Amino acid sequence: MPKSQQIDLPPLPQGAPGKPKGNRYKPQFGIIVLAEDEPAQAVLFEALKAQGHRCKVVNT
Repeated sequence: MPKSQQIDLPPLPQGAPGKPKGNRYKPQFGIIVLAEDEPAQAVLFEALKAQGHRCKVVNT
């Protein structure tokens, strides 16, 4: 299917709020830092938070 072709979506249920107005997309930028182990991850996390960065912990 070509990217420019739109797919018809089913109708919204009764009482659904509908499509939001305007563009609510907000660009975000991030990095992933690989730590050697969980204690090293905790040290990095705390150091980055102390510098004022907004951080999230990820385990895979």
